[in-house]
Amino acid sequence: MFKLTVYKKVNMSRNFFLLILIFLLVLVGAKIIMAHEKIATYQEAMQLYNSGNLRAAEKKFRAAKLNVVVSDHNQDINRKLSILSPIREVIEDLDEKATGYYKQKDLDKLVDMFNRWQESRKKWVSGTAIQKQMYEEMVAFTKLDQDMLGYFSEIKQTNLAKLQNYSPKSSAEEEEVFYRLKQVPAEYYGGDPAKTKEIQTAFQTYYTAMLNKLTAAGAPVVDITVEGERHFGMLSKFSIDSRWLTDTLDSHLVQVLSAALTKKEYSTFAEQANTVKRLSGIMGAAKVFPFIEKSKTDLLANAKKLVEGNKFADAISIYEALRPLENTDQLLANANIAWDKYEPLRVLQRLYPGKEFPNFVNAKNKWGADSVIAAISKDGGIYLGKLKGEEPMVVTEGSMEGSPTINKLTFQSNLSQSDYPVIYIEAKSSERKHHYLAYEVRANSMGKILDVEADNLTVEARNVLLADNPTGSGAGQLAYYEPDSDGDYQFTKIKVDYIDISVNDIAQYYGKKVRFTAFSTANQNGGALVTLSETYNYSADRWEKTYVLLKGQSTLTIYRDYTVIGTFTSYTNITDDYGEQIRVPVFQIEKIE
Repeated sequence: MFKLTVYKKVNMSRNFFLLILIFLLVLVGAKIIMAHEKIATYQEAMQLYNSGNLRAAEKKFRAAKLNVVVSDHNQDINRKLSILSPIREVIEDLDEKATGYYKQKDLDKLVDMFNRWQESRKKWVSGTAIQKQMYEEMVAFTKLDQDMLGYFSEIKQTNLAKLQNYSPKSSAEEEEVFYRLKQVPAEYYGGDPAKTKEIQTAFQTYYTAMLNKLTAAGAPVVDITVEGERHFGMLSKFSIDSRWLTDTLDSHLVQVLSAALTKKEYSTFAEQANTVKRLSGIMGAAKVFPFIEKSKTDLLANAKKLVEGNKFADAISIYEALRPLENTDQLLANANIAWDKYEPLRVLQRLYPGKEFPNFVNAKNKWGADSVIAAISKDGGIYLGKLKGEEPMVVTEGSMEGSPTINKLTFQSNLSQSDYPVIYIEAKSSERKHHYLAYEVRANSMGKILDVEADNLTVEARNVLLADNPTGSGAGQLAYYEPDSDGDYQFTKIKVDYIDISVNDIAQYYGKKVRFTAFSTANQNGGALVTLSETYNYSADRWEKTYVLLKGQSTLTIYRDYTVIGTFTSYTNITDDYGEQIRVPVFQIEKIE
């Protein structure tokens, strides 16, 4: 039994070694086979390589390299792969990532892929013939160039369409469109100059259309200016020439401002011009700015002429309108001061807002003032106001009794003994044709110095008044009124303006006012005859008489003495007692005593 056991052990050992031998034989066979395969793959790769099919050759070289059983041709394989594989790997990577970034709408990374592609292309196209050929095969195989063209063309057209459809709703969206168009490589525009021109043209068309839409709708200047200012900012940010925008805005703004001036809407013009001036730092030498300055200067000059022509309301309306454009505060103050001096009643009305002044009179440069007004209010108040320089009006007040109806109001300073202002009033009278009153203003106090009712009142000399038929003393006469020691006018005497003569001497006083007493003897020619002389002519055997004809009074009766005042002014013919025409003087009676 022991022998059997030893035999079995020896037999098992022999079988084990036999198995190992068989395994080694298999390995050797496999190696031989794989060596043949590697050589065959390498040879195929070389055939492809030599025929110019580099992408397929690179694939075979990689397959040959994977056969590590033998090292035959490894050096050449590695050398070939070091040339071909990087090109394949990069192009495949670029194509795959570009597709992903396009789908993700990641333009920045897509542009990075494009730039990497351009760098690779520059490297390999300018490299060896093999590198250039492998690059071109990989691009053709992956269609990387067509993909990139499609991606960037779609991005370009999408963003250009946004401008054409006016879809951006904010500056941020416009900026996004610009930078997307800017990121699209120049070769998809036809080169850098063409890219710059197309983007500039797109935005110019876009902004022009936006402005045209505003102007066509008659948008306020402030809206157009704000939008124009925004456009300038965006164009500057985009480094796009904005001279066209200056020309477009300049033309429209001049037109709008001119229209406001033509309609004399000066307030509108000033507000618009003030808004437009916000663009002065951007639009530079545009015509609208000198137009604004010239128009403003012309309006100010016109307002000055209106002030000089005493058309203060029109001038002030211009100054007020120009306030947004020019500080006219001083001009307004000066115009109002000049208006107050020209029409000081305005000042009284402001000082006494509850009163009405139907009667007033003005004077200039008198009594130490630039302008003086005397006014009577409806309730019988008398006011004298003085304006000097820019000082407030100094007012002196008085009052009238009974508030008579005023027919005339003037200054009569020659009634004052000291050249004080004298307010002279001609009012309605119940007893005579007129009621004359005068108030003298002394040291800011007002006193009545004249109160006369008469048919007429004249100033015969300084401080000498002549009243015709006054009430009281001098009634029916021409009476003199002169100031007493207090300056108040009182009756002083009757005026005698004729010469007492004998009626027989009338022929010596032609044209002179005289008084005489005569006896009327007959009525003739609408008057009364007075016999001046009576002589008997013996040779003719008749009486010869001389006469004077009294005219001007229809109430004269004959055979009565009359004392008359009047003037010998002409001659006339009468018929005497013998039926003959004789020439006699005519005496025009003014008054019968």
